[in-house]
Amino acid sequence: MKSRAVAFVTYGQLMFAFFLALCVALHPGFVLKADEGGMSNYGIHAKTAAAYTLSLGFPMLCSFLAARLFLGEGDSPHQFRQLLRCYAWLLLLTLVSTYVYSLNTALRDLHVVIGAALAIFQVLASAWMYRFLQRGGWDATLLMVEIVGFVLAVLTFVGALHVLFLTQVLTSGAFAVLLVRSALKLDTRSPVTGIT
Repeated sequence: MKSRAVAFVTYGQLMFAFFLALCVALHPGFVLKADEGGMSNYGIHAKTAAAYTLSLGFPMLCSFLAARLFLGEGDSPHQFRQLLRCYAWLLLLTLVSTYVYSLNTALRDLHVVIGAALAIFQVLASAWMYRFLQRGGWDATLLMVEIVGFVLAVLTFVGALHVLFLTQVLTSGAFAVLLVRSALKLDTRSPVTGIT
């Protein structure tokens, strides 16, 4: 890796995947069933709450740190810094709302709105990263996975399907790879990338 900024982005996404996989290993029944729930189920149970917190906490913190380190001039570095900050704030809001969403209907609805905002953000950010990368093939496949995941999420939201966890894995996974690839490209284009 060329810089600490890219390292933070990559590390955050790897830790997200690792701790989410740990949650599933600790209690697969929350999400791997016919009427599956979402990732947030792991945040409200003692057995998985710590791993869930780390699964969102690492990419949140790493995104905030990386946003401070991408110092290139021009629209692309600025927009990528904003993308990282927005992503980090949405993860923080998701995390905080997870702990209280089961207390009442209003908090559950707030959590659902934040989750929807995160999903919409990931689709829009993925489209921006695809345009920024301009590489075709692999990136186009990732964007299509992101879009398919989002469509499945919408169908789940309206009750036509019950595949919330699958949609979260598809959208988060495709977004994560595009995020790392964009950070790498931005890092190679920028003369100042936060190397110490």
